[in-house]
Amino acid sequence: MRITKPEWLHHDADKKKLTAIFSVDFHPDGQRLATGGMDNKVRVWSTHAITHNDSAQPHAPLATLAAHGGAVMCVRFSPNARYLASGADDTVVLIWEQDTHADYSGLGDGSLSEGSEVWRPVRRLAGHASDVCDLAWSPDARFLASCGLDNRVLIWDTRTFTQVAELTAHTQFVKGVTFDPAGKYVATQSDDKTLRIWRTSDWALHATVSAPFQDNIFSTYFRRPSWSPDGACIAAANAANGRVPVAAIVQRAAAWPTDLSFVGHHAAIEAVQFSPRIVSIDGTQTSVCAAAGQDRSVSVWLTSQPVPLTAATALFAGSVFDLAWHIPEPSSYESEDDPVVARLAACSFDGTVALLEFSRSELGSPIPIPDQGAMLAAHGWSRPYKSARTLADLHCSDGSNNDDEYDGNSDGRPRPIAETVAQIHLEESPIREPRESRIARALEPISNESPSEPVSTAAEPLATIHMDEQSSVSSPAEPALTEQAMPVPVRTKDGRKRVAPMFIRPLGGGRASTAKHSPVQSAGQAPVPKAGQPPFADPPRLPIDMPLWIEARVQSSIGTFEATTENEDADVVARVVGPAGAQSLVHAQPLTAARVRLSVPAVVAQLSSSGAVSIVAHNTDSLRLVCASPGTWTVYLDQPCVALDASTNVTDVSLVDGTVHWFDSGSGARLAPPLMLGTPATVVRCTGRFCLVLDASGLISVYDVVALEARADHISIAPLLNSLDQSVPALTGVLLSESGDFVVQLTNGCAFAFNIMLRSWLRIADPHAFRRSDFATRPSNRPITSTGTFAAYSRSSASQLEGIQESAHLQYTRMQGTPSEPTASKAVRACVTLDHLEHQLMAAATIGNDDDVVRFTDLLARRLAQTADHTRVLFWLDALLGPPLVTGEQPSIKSWTPCLASVPKRRLLQRMLRILASNRHLQSQVSEYSTALKELLEI
Repeated sequence: MRITKPEWLHHDADKKKLTAIFSVDFHPDGQRLATGGMDNKVRVWSTHAITHNDSAQPHAPLATLAAHGGAVMCVRFSPNARYLASGADDTVVLIWEQDTHADYSGLGDGSLSEGSEVWRPVRRLAGHASDVCDLAWSPDARFLASCGLDNRVLIWDTRTFTQVAELTAHTQFVKGVTFDPAGKYVATQSDDKTLRIWRTSDWALHATVSAPFQDNIFSTYFRRPSWSPDGACIAAANAANGRVPVAAIVQRAAAWPTDLSFVGHHAAIEAVQFSPRIVSIDGTQTSVCAAAGQDRSVSVWLTSQPVPLTAATALFAGSVFDLAWHIPEPSSYESEDDPVVARLAACSFDGTVALLEFSRSELGSPIPIPDQGAMLAAHGWSRPYKSARTLADLHCSDGSNNDDEYDGNSDGRPRPIAETVAQIHLEESPIREPRESRIARALEPISNESPSEPVSTAAEPLATIHMDEQSSVSSPAEPALTEQAMPVPVRTKDGRKRVAPMFIRPLGGGRASTAKHSPVQSAGQAPVPKAGQPPFADPPRLPIDMPLWIEARVQSSIGTFEATTENEDADVVARVVGPAGAQSLVHAQPLTAARVRLSVPAVVAQLSSSGAVSIVAHNTDSLRLVCASPGTWTVYLDQPCVALDASTNVTDVSLVDGTVHWFDSGSGARLAPPLMLGTPATVVRCTGRFCLVLDASGLISVYDVVALEARADHISIAPLLNSLDQSVPALTGVLLSESGDFVVQLTNGCAFAFNIMLRSWLRIADPHAFRRSDFATRPSNRPITSTGTFAAYSRSSASQLEGIQESAHLQYTRMQGTPSEPTASKAVRACVTLDHLEHQLMAAATIGNDDDVVRFTDLLARRLAQTADHTRVLFWLDALLGPPLVTGEQPSIKSWTPCLASVPKRRLLQRMLRILASNRHLQSQVSEYSTALKELLEI
C-alpha cells in the first residue's frame, strides 16, 4: 500500500492556515478528484498530479467552482460522468457540468491557467431549509438524493431536476444517504439513531434499523453509510457495540439483521465506503470496505474476513470526514506485473487529503462486470449486464442520462460552441438571491405527489348564493309561432291601437314563450298577486318566465345553512355544504343574465375580529364596539353589527341597516361618515389601508380609506356563477391584498381575480385546467387557513398564487373528490406545461405579487431554454424589452407597460437572458437582446 499526501492540495491560499475539507469524490474515469471545503468552494484536481506527487512543484486545481454561499459539505460525481453535484450549508444543491468547448484564450481575464477546466452550474436545487449534509446518485443516474439538517431527504429526477419525493420519517438531522446498487432501495442515516430503508418504486418507508445505534453516545459531523457493490449489505457509520464504536453491517434479508460489524476504531466512525467493484482474492470473491472517523485513521476491510486488511493510524491531525474509491479498468494495466488496482481517497478536518493505492498482490483483481451484474440480478436488478464492460455500461445502459436535455439537445444535435465571450459570461453568472428569500428556495415545480389524506383545512362557504334567473337552455325542437300565437291589437283609452309586445327569445338564449299574452298594462299600473301567491311567483300566461327567487338564511357564522324556495313547484337540484357537513338544497339552473342575492349573516350577541387587532362588537338593540389592541377605545352605534373586520390602520363595521362605518384602529376616531350600501354587507375585509365590502346583492367594492376613494366600485360576482354541472357554487373565500387587489374563491375549486384595467374577472385557479402540466396544482398537505388576506397563503405555500390555487383545489376535492389524472404524450405535456407557466406568470401579475412574478419568470425561462422554442422566446424577449428597440407590430407591444406587478420588465429580462444563455442554440437571440438591453439601460 502506498500513501500520498500532497502538501499543495488544500482549500486555502495559505497552507499554514488550512481550511477543513468535508468531502471528496473521484470522477468515474479516475482522472479527476473533487473536494469540497469550508472556504465555500469546490475544487477539481488532477489525479495524475497527485499520484506523481512532487512537493517541490505545486499543482493548481483543474477548476475552482465558487457559487455556493456556505461551506461545501458534499461533492458527488454522477455515475454517467456527466454531472458533479455539490451540497452546502447554504441549503442549496448545485449541479455542475464541464464545458469542453470553452475557448480559454478568448476570456482575456487571465483567471484560467493553461490546461484548466471550466465547470458551469446548470441546475440550482433549492428545497432544503437547512444545511445539506450528504448526496447520493442512483446507480443509473436517474435520481439524486439529498439530505440535511432539516430532518428531510429530497429525491430529484435528474432528467428535469425536479423534486419527485420528500422523505420525512426521520425526527433528527439526516447525515447520510446511499442507494442500493440493485436500484430497489435508498438508505438514510440520522441522528435519531436509525437507519431507514425506502423503496424507490413508491418512495415509501420499507424498514427501520435501530439496534446497532441504541448504545451510541458519540456525536459526529456525518453518518455516511454505504451499500456493498453486490447489494448484499449496508455498512452504517457511527454504530456502537456497548461503548465500543463500530461500523454496523446490515444484511439484506427479510428482517435486515445486524449481527456483523467492523470493530477496531477507537472513536466514532464518520464515514464508510464500499469499493464499487467486487474483487477476487485467492479465488474468493469479496467486497472491500473502508471506514474512517474521529480517531484520525483509515481502515480497509474485506467482508469475507473478521479482521481489517490494513489500517493507516494517525494518518491525519483531525477527524476523517469522507472516503472515495476508484477502480481502474483492467485494460489500463494489463502489461504491468503488479499494477495499482484500487485507489482510496480520504479527507480530513485538518484540511488535507490522503490517497491510498493498493496493488493487485494486496487487494486481488476486480471480477468481470458481467459477473458482478449477475450478483445484482439476484436482488432484482433487471438491466442487461452480460455485454457490459464498465460500471457505466452496467448501470446506465438505457441512456437515461440523455433524456430531456436542459439545453435543448434531446433531438441528438451536438451542443454548439459559444460564439462570443458575452455568452460565456452569461452562462457563468448565476442569479444570486438572499438566503432568506422565498424566491431562491422555490425555483422547483410543485411536487407531483398527492397526499393520501388531504388536510381538511380549506375555508368553509362564506355565504349561499341565490340567483334570479332566466333559463339559458334552448330546446332543440322549438315549435314555430302559430297564427293563434300572434299578438292581438288592442285599443287604449285614447282610442289608439296598440300591439302587445311579444317575447321571442331572451338575450341569453332562453326558451321562447308560445303562451297567449295578456293585454299591456297601462303606465303606473302594478301587477296584483293573487291571495297566497308569492309576489315573485310565475303567474300563468306571462310573455316571459319570471325570475325564480330563492330565500336562504345563515343562522350563525358556524351553523348549518338552511334554504327554502318561494316557488314550491321549482326543480331543486343544487347543493351547498355547510360548515357542519349538512347539505341543503338551493336550486338554480346556470344563467347568462342573473341577479344575485347573498345570505346576510344573522345578528349574534358578539362578534370579534381576527388577527393582531382585537375588536369586539357587543350586539343588543344597538352596538357597543370595544377595542383592546392596539389601542383602547369604545364606540356606540344605533344599529346591531352583522360583519366586522380590522387591520392595523382601519376598522370596518357593517350594520343591519346597510351602512358601513370606518374607524381608526389605534384611536377609534371616525374616518368618514357612514357609507350607504343600500343592502347589508355579507363579507367585509380590511388589509392595510384598504377595505373590501361584499353586499347582499353580490356587489364588491374596495375603498382606500386613507385617500377616501374607491379602487373598485360595485363589481358584480354574477359572471362567476355559471356552472356546467347545473349547480350554483357557494362562496368560500374573499381575499384582499395590501395593494387593494382581491380574489374570490368558490366551492367548485375556482378562484377569480378582478383586473382593474380590463374591468373583468380573470380565472386564476381551476381544478380542471392544466392537469397535463408538469406543474399541475394538487392538494397540499400543508395546512392552509384563510384569514381573508394574501399573506396567509405566502406563509403556508411556496407562493401566494400557489397557496390560493392549492386551497381552492382542496375545497373542490372535499366537495367532488380528486379529479382523475389524464394521460398525455410527452409532446402534449410539454405544450401544456409551457402554457401553464405563462398562465401562472400573468396570474401572479394580476394579483400583484412581485415574488411570484420573479419566480414564474425564472421557471418560464428554464422551460423555454429546455424546449428552444425560438418563436416563443422572441415573443417574451420582445415583451420584456419594450420600446424603442422592440420588433414586430403586436398590439401588446404598442401599449407596453414597464412593469409586471411592480417588477421592472427589463430586470426580468436580465434574469431570463442569463437562464436562456444555458442553451447555446439560443445564443444569437441572447446576444442580440443583451446588447439592446445594455443600450437601453445606458440611456
